[in-house]
Amino acid sequence: MDRWLTIAGVGETGPQALSEPVKTALGNASLIVAAPRFHAALATMLGKAGHVIGFPSPLADLYAQLEAHKGQKIVVLATGDPLWYGIGASLIDRFGADACLIIPNVSGLQMAAARMGWPMASCKILTIHGRAIDQILPSCQRRARLLVIAENGQSVPQVAQLLTEQGYGDAEITALAHLGADDEASFHASAADWQHQVPDFHILAISCPDRPAHHAGFALADADIENDGKLTKADSRASAVAKLRPFAGAVMWDIGAGSGAVAIEFMRLAPQSRAYAIDKEITQINMARRNAKKFGVSNLQHIHAELPSALDGLPTPDAVFIGGGLSTSAIDACLSALRDEGVLVAHAVTLESEALLLAAWQKYGGKLARLSVHHADPVGGFHGWRPLMPVTQWHFIKTAKAQGTSDGKR
Repeated sequence: MDRWLTIAGVGETGPQALSEPVKTALGNASLIVAAPRFHAALATMLGKAGHVIGFPSPLADLYAQLEAHKGQKIVVLATGDPLWYGIGASLIDRFGADACLIIPNVSGLQMAAARMGWPMASCKILTIHGRAIDQILPSCQRRARLLVIAENGQSVPQVAQLLTEQGYGDAEITALAHLGADDEASFHASAADWQHQVPDFHILAISCPDRPAHHAGFALADADIENDGKLTKADSRASAVAKLRPFAGAVMWDIGAGSGAVAIEFMRLAPQSRAYAIDKEITQINMARRNAKKFGVSNLQHIHAELPSALDGLPTPDAVFIGGGLSTSAIDACLSALRDEGVLVAHAVTLESEALLLAAWQKYGGKLARLSVHHADPVGGFHGWRPLMPVTQWHFIKTAKAQGTSDGKR
């Protein structure tokens, strides 16, 4: 197997500390890609510098440069472990695993955990390099330990401000800069008290407080979700999301999304998932955007359009929730688009929409249920049960058979 592209990890100690296999690959390379801070050391090691280039901006331009030398021996020096939030994954996607030889180094994340005395297995690993910082919020759970790859020197004050605004001002933050280098440094303070100036190249270690966190867990509190009253309440939302079977990398459609609560809950349980919140009302779309930002869901796409035309061109869904905009055409379009073994859950609270679900259940099968929730409320000096509006729920799993012979068909 001719692996012409070597992606090797390098630490802050520089190329001179690399292993002999990497040094040999560098000596045989016709092109070397490395950060500018390593160019002088590479020139000294190799006795030549004309074939050493830096990473371009935008980084996507690197692909064309590598394509121009495809088949020749190329070495890309990446920070730490190239496959741990590094460039290795992108290069494998582009050129294939058969073309790429990965030689990892000790990751800065491992070094950060070692400096903190945190077992790696106890840490949640995140990156905000080129990504929205809001996405750290779902991980801010009780006693959580977060290791976060930073974007630049402004990352820490931005994270500290976000945590403080969201009620985590007492979270402890340690910024670990230039790990493994002679100028390694650390800075520590609570989020609310953060005032340090930190170098661009660093990792954040965040220790969350030992108390309940409103962003944590499943079935977010109704009061925490911005809504106009038309909200899939926590109890029925929990039932719907459980039946939608979230999994990593899933594609989900939230039809008649309203506040976006169901899509947000789904994505918080399914890392790297993609969801599409579709609603014909722009006020609802804007509300869903605000809720997604509040709860740290950065990969929720918002579509302002009518059904079923709004579904044209969307990625094939693994899960579909219909909370509003129920119609026979919308149900049929969703079922047609749904992946085999995919799941559809639909809710109805009015008699008219319930009739549509009854007809769909009779036509396609699945499971039809009535969700009834009562809460104990004061009645004078005593207490009594106060009911929420009952919800009719249709749960359907699409099999590889023709529609109409799927799960639950009577």
